[in-house]
Amino acid sequence: MRRNLARAAVLGCALAGLAAAAGCSSGSGSVPESSWASSLGSGVTVTAPAQVSAGTGSPAAAVQGVITAVSSGQYALECNYVEPSEQATCKTGAAAFNASDSPSFKNVQMGYVATDGAKALVGATGTFCVPNANPECYTNNDPAAIFSTKKSFSTLWTQTNSSSSSNTNAYALVPCVEVSGHWYVYSPSS
Repeated sequence: MRRNLARAAVLGCALAGLAAAAGCSSGSGSVPESSWASSLGSGVTVTAPAQVSAGTGSPAAAVQGVITAVSSGQYALECNYVEPSEQATCKTGAAAFNASDSPSFKNVQMGYVATDGAKALVGATGTFCVPNANPECYTNNDPAAIFSTKKSFSTLWTQTNSSSSSNTNAYALVPCVEVSGHWYVYSPSS
């Protein structure tokens, strides 16, 4: 998913722009036999798309937490799913958040998740909208989008966490990090 979309959803870490979500899962289903999974690198675990509940037990659960909180208009709750070092800023942003600027999500389902140690990249399908973005909405129907480019996890991690100033609203993976045994949506410092 688009990093800017993820930032808008993660108010404190990016009330100014991060606005979408996706996450890693403990789900069922098989990992694709296609070559993209192996191209991520040795030691990278790929989890198939699965339905997850909001929480911090997996990357997908953290992303689902952000989506659930924003979709229900409970902006301060999304702060529970951003990395601990960003939660205070998130809460400050949530208190001042204008609902008319809120991103919206339709038919969101978790896509594939790639995990490498304490880092994960989460994909999702559905329609994601951010007011005043260009374009305002985008739809992704491919649960393996971006992963199927056959780039390494390291390359995808770097690409996902760069270009934070872009105003383009387009699909990107959502980065997550593990902190003290819990998973959170990650927002690199700008």
